[in-house]
Amino acid sequence: MRWFLGVLIVYASVGLALSLAVHISSFFVQPPGGNALFTGLHIAIFPLWIPIVLIANLMSSGSLFTGRRPSWADWRALLAGAPVWMRMMTYGFFAYALANFAVFFIFMATGHGASNHTGAPPALVWHGFSGHWMAFYSAGLAIATAAYRRGPENLAHKCPNGHAVSPADRYCAQCGRAISPK
Repeated sequence: MRWFLGVLIVYASVGLALSLAVHISSFFVQPPGGNALFTGLHIAIFPLWIPIVLIANLMSSGSLFTGRRPSWADWRALLAGAPVWMRMMTYGFFAYALANFAVFFIFMATGHGASNHTGAPPALVWHGFSGHWMAFYSAGLAIATAAYRRGPENLAHKCPNGHAVSPADRYCAQCGRAISPK
């Protein structure tokens, strides 16, 4: 599994670099690549995120699919093991994606996102979508890096007796032992 995490890290890094380059170029010119690059960056998130969600669920001992809204504690638990700069980068890209989406929405609503009649999305659309691509590729990179650095054998949270527990649990549901905050 360690080699697979390495592949995910490279995949997410390439996606992040491409989406960052597209985003920066969208400030100045129509990004190159046309529909193929736009569609490729958009769809390429899914092959990354399917295993990332499964790994994140393993890292959270199944607490991601409980129907409750994830908290900051869940994010901290998922990103524990990633370098601090990578965690801050991910938080920054998500904050930027929200602000970028608001600006994108305002410009589109006021008619500034008119088609360029070349068949490729206008620069404003590239700009709007690439903000989200950066957030999701950076989150995938941070989660994969955290999992790689922890090692596959240390992904699931366990009580002192080896039972699977949620990161939020203070006591093991099976044996009742106290779980240290670490």
